[in-house]
Amino acid sequence: MFKSGIGGRITLKLDDAEKQVLSQIFEQMDELLQVTNFDKNADPLARMLNMDGSTEISDDPALARLFPDGYSQDEHASADFRRFTEQDLRQAKIDALNDVRLMLMDSNAKTSVTSVQAQSWLKAINDVRLVLGTRLEITDSSERYNDSQEDESGMHLYNYLTFLQGTLLDALT
Repeated sequence: MFKSGIGGRITLKLDDAEKQVLSQIFEQMDELLQVTNFDKNADPLARMLNMDGSTEISDDPALARLFPDGYSQDEHASADFRRFTEQDLRQAKIDALNDVRLMLMDSNAKTSVTSVQAQSWLKAINDVRLVLGTRLEITDSSERYNDSQEDESGMHLYNYLTFLQGTLLDALT
């Protein structure tokens, strides 16, 4: 978990099991974010400027949650918004995941966390929680701690990530 120290220094202490679970989760998240349908015939200038992205909202509810519709009332504006922003947003999410995964590989029992690394952790944990919450069908009105949940291990993981994110937010404030 994250803790605040003297002078605002933040440390992260995880046991080996936690590191392994988090590494697997972040690896799976990275796989989810990778684009598989690259258009070889796309305009080279548009590709160079990252303006050749998809104009359609994803059929996968988790990806649709990570990359929401920018203009739900205007189909053309929504398509343009997605084309011009989704690739950069996707890359920022992947970069945050990579930062966190490198930290997990290089970390000792107790590791110092820079402010930049803390932001990467916040982004990565938040994205995983959004995906997991979508897969578990958690909504604002659903009861998170209901024992009758079909995927109890998923709920435990969701709650652990919520706790971990909370310790980081506490350490940052």
